[in-house]
Amino acid sequence: MDITLNQIRYFCTLAAAGNFGRAAERLNMSQPPLSRQIAALERDLGTVLFERTPKGVELTAAGRQFLGDAAGILRLVSQARRNASAAGRGEVGELTMGFTMCAAYSVVPALAKRYRKAFPAVALHVRELMPSALERDLRDGAVDIAISFPGAETARFATRTLLSEPLSLVLPERHRLARARRVKMEDLAEERFLIVPRQQAPSLHDTIVGRCREAGFTPIIGLEVYLQQTIVNFVAEGLGIALVPASMRRSQIEGAVFRPVERPPAIEQILFWSPENSNPCIAGFLSCCDGLDRQAAG
Repeated sequence: MDITLNQIRYFCTLAAAGNFGRAAERLNMSQPPLSRQIAALERDLGTVLFERTPKGVELTAAGRQFLGDAAGILRLVSQARRNASAAGRGEVGELTMGFTMCAAYSVVPALAKRYRKAFPAVALHVRELMPSALERDLRDGAVDIAISFPGAETARFATRTLLSEPLSLVLPERHRLARARRVKMEDLAEERFLIVPRQQAPSLHDTIVGRCREAGFTPIIGLEVYLQQTIVNFVAEGLGIALVPASMRRSQIEGAVFRPVERPPAIEQILFWSPENSNPCIAGFLSCCDGLDRQAAG
């Protein structure tokens, strides 16, 4: 017969009480079944754990040795219960967050700081990826949550809008409009635009093209560039102009000048996660998003 946790608990209680009657009372059971369980434990161990005395019981040398081990087992079981409960609440475990470069300049730092402070026992892993790669990794389970622009597969995921920010015009510092306080979109009709390829970030691409068409022209595409930071860098080198999320100002690339445009288009940063993902840490991350939802200043 295998030793049970109850037998170990009974043994430790009896050792502390020193008397079957008091131990039975503490365990909320009658004395005969307690005596049977202790006897069964001694048979299983092949040794006597208690010396019976007129006043109660005393531990034998084997009993004293077993008490140290038994108490350790009960502590481990108690810790295991707490760990399992914490894991179920998302307080321990692992969470992988994927995000685009733009999110790294806006919502990701604050969210990561909040989450690590609120859930220090969770191992947070971060991956910076292109929007199309983020959708793939979220679908395949390589990331638990993703922060990106609205995507073609948005309907497949649960979503939450974290931020809506205006697009800002970025110009070479020697551009004719670099000193303007605010630029009219119509003044950009003859300019060459640097823009993200549509297959990589459809919503961002379409927002830019759509705003240009509202102003009466179709933008001249000079170069298609994957990363927003690279776009800003190329603009600084005089390769064209661009509309980028306003948070890209934080890139502080020498030679690039940011200017607001009239009626600026806006782009959202969306939090995505799969409803099929059972990672309990996701709920904790969502709680950290409370109060972050806001409209960015232009």
